[in-house]
Amino acid sequence: MRSVRSDEKPRWWLLYTIGLLLVGLVALVEIFVPASGLRGALEITVVIEMFGLMAQWLRRNRVALELRRRR
Repeated sequence: MRSVRSDEKPRWWLLYTIGLLLVGLVALVEIFVPASGLRGALEITVVIEMFGLMAQWLRRNRVALELRRRR
């Protein structure tokens, strides 16, 4: 088991990067994929994957978030 430092902080920059990646990928799909069922499927896939990445971020930063909340 990994020891947790008391000064550990959530890595907010990574969450913001995930959000920017989501916006960028959806914009690329919107620009370069012709309007069809494929565009919708790609947009849905991108959004689902980004929610998955955000959930992973939350899981990996839950201790730091809890420490921050208790201060």
